[in-house]
Amino acid sequence: MRLIHRRKRKVSSKPSVWLLLLFTLLLFPAIRSVGQVLPGIEAMVKEADGYRNSDPDKAMLLARKALEEARKEKHDLSTARVMRFIGVLSFMKGDLQLAEAQFDSAYKTYTVLNDKAGIAASLNNLGVVHQEKSNYTKAIEFFEKSVTMKLELGDSTGAMSGMVNTGTIYSYTGNNTKAIETFNEVIRIASLSRDTSRLIDARINLSSVWINEKIPEKALSELQMARDLSQKTGDDYSLAYCYNNIGAVYQNIHEDDKAISFYNMALALRDDLGDQAGLATTLDNLGKMYIRLKRFDQALNYFYQALQINQQLGDKRSTAITLNSIGELLLHKKDFPAAIDYLNRGKILAEELSLRQEARVMNGNLLMCYAAMHKFDSAHVFLLQYVQALDSSWYSANPIEAEVNPNKARLEKDKQIRNYFIFGLVILLVGFSAWGLSRYTFKKSMGMK
Repeated sequence: MRLIHRRKRKVSSKPSVWLLLLFTLLLFPAIRSVGQVLPGIEAMVKEADGYRNSDPDKAMLLARKALEEARKEKHDLSTARVMRFIGVLSFMKGDLQLAEAQFDSAYKTYTVLNDKAGIAASLNNLGVVHQEKSNYTKAIEFFEKSVTMKLELGDSTGAMSGMVNTGTIYSYTGNNTKAIETFNEVIRIASLSRDTSRLIDARINLSSVWINEKIPEKALSELQMARDLSQKTGDDYSLAYCYNNIGAVYQNIHEDDKAISFYNMALALRDDLGDQAGLATTLDNLGKMYIRLKRFDQALNYFYQALQINQQLGDKRSTAITLNSIGELLLHKKDFPAAIDYLNRGKILAEELSLRQEARVMNGNLLMCYAAMHKFDSAHVFLLQYVQALDSSWYSANPIEAEVNPNKARLEKDKQIRNYFIFGLVILLVGFSAWGLSRYTFKKSMGMK
């Protein structure tokens, strides 16, 4: 099941990834700097910011004029300020290459100026760009450097935003131990500083990890606290995430009516807010519920809507997950060739992004497709890939058990792999037997030997 890991950014926090960039940018003047941006340049940036949502092209035009003026004045600090703003606008427009170039130029300028606040902010911006590009190792590197510098500067709010991003990446890549540690540290700092927004972010993200760990009680506890805070502060974006993840908990424990109810609450709220990424997530989750209820046409409609949104957003991870969802549905409908097409497309993306657990699920689905079609050589290939993926990802998927009792964990992992291997072999043997029997019956009926 696909869960939302609040992109804050990535994921998942408020409306979209660029809001974290914007938040950091607007916060910047309040952070200690080596100097001040020229008042005229600051005014031009603020004017451009006023058109950021209503007319981004005009905002970009005004920002470029501000950049030209800053360079004319030969004021490096003002130049870096405008470059970061242009980076934000470029990110919003989906031009990651230009965004990265602007943030990198700002970073180099701040480095020459020895402006630590500017360096930290630019590092965070670069981390968000690499996260959006699914360059997770590089993104974590930038985030960790930014967090360290921001904590040294006393900017706990900015540091926590980077930590939420880092924890989200750990969760995506199956490193649940590091994700739990990171989110708990955010909760600790946010509680001390009474930062409600970061506290909500961390609890929602932590709930997703507990869902993946199959500990619904802890997930619900975190979500209920986050929901109460969201309602108290009027934070509807966070409230929608809470509804979605509460639905996921109930889905996992097979309380279907409650799951659908909370998903529909999330869907309605996200539609009102225009949260496209959130809509795609909830649509995918609802599709999974309707597969369970054998309402396949309704499920397929939800999946296609989610796929279209994810592709428009350029979200490769979510696209891979939705492709797998459609493949599973077609597998249920016994349309094996179509299922294989969607599953292979999803598998390519999952492997490209190093999404081990998602790729393993797709290998299992492909195994069942080929076995059902009596293509046993292909089924055997995906069986081996499934077992190999299980072996390589078991510890990251079960970090708590592996940490507490490593010997027991190793035995449990070996037992699980053996069971899956035997299960796969049984599928193949049954398939071979059915195929052989049908061939024998056919030859006998035709008088052949």
